Formats: sequence, structure tokens, C-alpha cells
Amino acid sequence: MFDTSKRKPDYPLLTAVGILVPLGLVMVYSASFVDAFTHHGNQLYYTLRQLTGVIIGTIGLLVAQRIDYRFWRTYSVHLIAAALVLLLVVLVLPTDITEVNNARSWIRIGFFSMQPSEIAKLAMIVYFADWLSRRGEKLDNVSYGLLPFAVMLGIICGLVMLEGDLGTTIVMIAIAGIVYFTAGANPLHILAATLVSGGAFWAMVKVAPFRVKRIAAWLDPFSNYLGAGWQPAHGLYALGSGGIFGVGLGQGRQKFLWLAQAHTDAIFAVIGEEFGLIGTLFVVGCFLVIAYRGLRIAGRAPDPFAALLATGITGWLVFQALINMAVVTTLIPFTGLTLPFISYGSSSLIMCMVAAGILLSISRHQVERPREQVEDTPRVLRRPPIALRARLAEWWRPRRPSLGNGRRSTRGAIGTARRSARRVR
Repeated sequence: MFDTSKRKPDYPLLTAVGILVPLGLVMVYSASFVDAFTHHGNQLYYTLRQLTGVIIGTIGLLVAQRIDYRFWRTYSVHLIAAALVLLLVVLVLPTDITEVNNARSWIRIGFFSMQPSEIAKLAMIVYFADWLSRRGEKLDNVSYGLLPFAVMLGIICGLVMLEGDLGTTIVMIAIAGIVYFTAGANPLHILAATLVSGGAFWAMVKVAPFRVKRIAAWLDPFSNYLGAGWQPAHGLYALGSGGIFGVGLGQGRQKFLWLAQAHTDAIFAVIGEEFGLIGTLFVVGCFLVIAYRGLRIAGRAPDPFAALLATGITGWLVFQALINMAVVTTLIPFTGLTLPFISYGSSSLIMCMVAAGILLSISRHQVERPREQVEDTPRVLRRPPIALRARLAEWWRPRRPSLGNGRRSTRGAIGTARRSARRVR
């Protein structure tokens, strides 16, 4: 179970996570002490809960990075089954212990609270990485590849949608799509799945009036300032008042009951107000490090399962962070998603840290491949380990590479013949 390898984990990735987690703890206190004192009479209410998540998450990260990554493959079916059961339990339990902000996403019993959808994200990645890595070339077959994949993804996302959590559904679809693409899926299958997902998304928006209002508020937050535009408008106020260097830690004004959910979904706005553009770019830089190191680990993974697992985890952490930042900056319509490693929420924090630990475990098994060996390897064998970069390069490769080579060869032959003729003369 435990890895006995003496190789070191990926330190740049560990450093990025090690910076974001304590920064998140500080920002949770700064963003929440007003709300905590107002509603709970204790300004440390949310901070102490987040500290508990940090401690548990740190233990989870350290244990996960010592566990051999193949351990997760052994229990992939058990993990996804447990996640599905938890998602069903949320729908069965009374709403007074499951509903938060009109979404039935939680299991709250006393001090204990858990969000099953966060567990489902990691379980889904492990399951699909295992399932897709076993398919090989059969993945191009609709009945053997696309159809079972779509059915399983539909079941998972359907349960999450029944909870009313559209943001998490979007993230899970994106994660699954990234893993499916990296595994070597047929581009036509991906296009068809994208069209179907887009249609389903539009239908979910149209059947919910509040989502239509969110899109209208996204187009013009100040047209419905006292309604759906309140959150995006005050997010922009926070970012704008921060300027380049910010107003200082703890000195932000929008968290004084102006910016709703300042310590969760809108914590990036608080960072922008108190640390300015410099602070937001620093956070973005940390996630860029995670993206680069994660894809690098995937590209040097020892087997297809590890490559797909690393790609899925990296896609999850980076894509969710991107969505959160895009919502705060009004680049996309508002949806409730936490900023990984930073936002308040023990379930999200713990699962993100465990996922980072799995990435570190895979990094301890990286395989250094000479460039010549990678290029000479048959496409069928090297497709999954090279991950996303190779797939993109394959798509953008010219259709007739031999034509240009042939021309160059012809020119070279003509030049050689001319030089030979000159020597004879």
C-alpha cells in the first residue's frame, strides 16, 4: 500500500499548495470575521472550522503522497459506488440538514458537515482514469467507449443536478471531458458530446428563472443592482477599490455585509481588494505552477492510468479555480464554486489536498524518457502517457507532412547533383 520509493515528490507543486493553503486560512479570517461575529457572536467561527480542515487536509496530503498511486486503482469501483450512495443520501435526508443557499448539497449533523459532491469529483476521476486506461484502441468504438462513458457521467452529474448545484455539474463535465480527450477519444465523439452537453446546459438554464436572471445580471450587473446584479456588482467594486497594491490586509470594506459569501465563492474579490492586482496575480501564478507541474507529471507518468489520473486532478484544480476567478471578474455568469485551497469549506479543502497528495505520489514515479525514444514510440502505446500536449499537437499537425519533406528532399537531391557535376567539370 505505502510507497517505499526513495524518490522525492515534486517540490514546486508542493510549494504552490503550501503557499495557497495558509494564504487561504488568513483570507478566510479576513473575509469572514464580520459575518461570523454578526451571525454567530464569534469572529473566529469560520476560521476555526477552516483550521480543522487544514489540519485534516494536511494529514490527508502527507498520507496520500506516501501511498502508492496504484492503490486508488484497486478501489476505483468502491470509491465511485460510495460517492453515488452519498449523493443519493443527500436527496433522501430532510432539507433542514442538507439545504444551503437553495442547494441540497450538504450533510450537516451538529458540528460535522460534509459535501458529497466534492468526494464525487475525486472518485469520478479515479474511476474514469482506471476505466479509460483499460479500453485502449476500443475507445473509438461508440458502444464500447462513448456510450458507457456518457451513461456513467450522466448518472453522476444527474444526481448532482438534482441537488441544484449547476456549478459543480459544469466542473465535473469539464473534468470528465479532459480525461476522455487525453485518453485518445475520437474527436467526433467529443464534438457530439459537447453539443449534447451544451443543449442540456441551455435547457437547465431555461427551466430555472433565477439562472436566466443571473445571465441578465452578468451582461449588465447594474441593470438589476438590488437583485441578481448585487453580487457581481460588489465583486467589481472590491476589485476596483483594491487598485494595484490593495487597501491592506483586513482593511477591505465590501466584506462588511455588502459582498455576500465573501469567505467562500467571492474570496478572490476580497484578495483583490486587500492585496490589489499584485495579490490576484500572485494567486493566479500559483495555479499556473500547479497547472504546469501537474501536466508535466502526467507527461512523465509511468503508465496510462497514472497519466489520466494526474491529468484529471490537474484539470479539476485549475479549471475550478479558473471558473471562480472568471465569476468574480464577471467574465462568465455567476455560479457558486469555491476557490481551491483558499475558500472556506472543509470538504473542498480536504479533497483538494488529498488530490494534490495523489499528484505528488505520481511524481515520485516519474519516468525520464529521451526525446528520441518518445518520438520513435508507436502512437498507440504513447498516446495516454504523453497526455494533453501530444493530443493537441496531433490535432494541429499538417495533413500532408510528407509533401514538405518530399520537396526538401528533392531540393537536396538537385543541389547534390549540381555540386557533383561541378566537381566533374
